[in-house]
Amino acid sequence: MINLTILISLTENDKRLIFALLLVFILILVIIGVLGYLLFRLMKWQSKKIDTLVHDAVVTKVITNRKQLIKYGRKKNYALFFKQSYIPIILIILGLIVLLIRCSINNDFNYNPFNTYDGFGTIFYTWKLGGEFTGDEYSFIRFNTLVVDNYPHFVSEAWASYVSVPLFLVGGVWYLLAASSLLSRTVLLEKRSREIFEKSLEGYNQNEADKINQQQQQNT
Repeated sequence: MINLTILISLTENDKRLIFALLLVFILILVIIGVLGYLLFRLMKWQSKKIDTLVHDAVVTKVITNRKQLIKYGRKKNYALFFKQSYIPIILIILGLIVLLIRCSINNDFNYNPFNTYDGFGTIFYTWKLGGEFTGDEYSFIRFNTLVVDNYPHFVSEAWASYVSVPLFLVGGVWYLLAASSLLSRTVLLEKRSREIFEKSLEGYNQNEADKINQQQQQNT
């Protein structure tokens, strides 16, 4: 149980910080939950595309066994994956080319495109701990202030990061979705191949089957 003396010893700045951190933590959980749900719906929708890809070949009995279905489905699946992924790959390559041009011009191949002085980080707020750390054995170790380390602003030297980082982000997320869709379709393909072609004796009773056959023979 938290010691009451610790709570009492908190400064107003500590309390504001804890409250702000809790809000940020809750916001992150909400964002992760929403993104997870959207990703799940997208993967479920994408997985259904495998039915469209193999439907005609199965219905017309061009495919007659599980092995053929998996081979044919994988071929169609990867063809769709390449179709979905070539654009994000081009975006990532363009981002790398822009960075390479910038590094060649400045002769600086250690450049970090995410930094806050001549990189993409210049357009975001960043914070740091200010003041000296204080505290004792009866209280939290706390700091005096939380100060803004960077205010959003544009820097001409950061032009390459303004172009390359969005290309990396868009291309990376796009490619990740395409790869996840490939995996989802692969899983459903395996499931469909078992449902369509695998024989099962689940629920089968030899005696009941013999009785049914005898009744059919008597009726004929």
